[in-house]
Amino acid sequence: MAHVQEVEEPFESTQIGSSAMAYKRNPMRSERICSLARHLMVLHQNALGTAAVQWFERTLDDSANRRVTLPEAFLAADIVLTTLQNVSEGLVVYPRVIARRIAQELPFMATENIITALVKKGGDRQEAHEKIRVRFDFFPFHYSFKLMCWLMHAL
Repeated sequence: MAHVQEVEEPFESTQIGSSAMAYKRNPMRSERICSLARHLMVLHQNALGTAAVQWFERTLDDSANRRVTLPEAFLAADIVLTTLQNVSEGLVVYPRVIARRIAQELPFMATENIITALVKKGGDRQEAHEKIRVRFDFFPFHYSFKLMCWLMHAL
């Protein structure tokens, strides 16, 4: 979630972000992990294609596929895991940004629990849903805490 600046991967002092946007920090390591993981996920298809037509008769195409595909799979897996470890160990987390975002989103995330509580007390689900929907449409986003208080009081 680097675009909302909650977390970001390690960024070296000599590293260049985006070639087009100087202020931007591309998650290069994470993109590399994703790319190599996708490659690794499809490597087995090479062996399956050979097995489908040769039935592992130890022909040259079977042997060549084994010599290339197996080492390539292990090397790709090693690079994915090593890079993932590097990202995990150097991950930069911004707790205040995360806390602010949770505070903003909490009223919206809690609405289903509030509706469920109202129904358990005998309320009509559709009516509770409509009241909450109308209140959220009426209140500007920055009033979400006040809305949450109103909803809790409605219980």
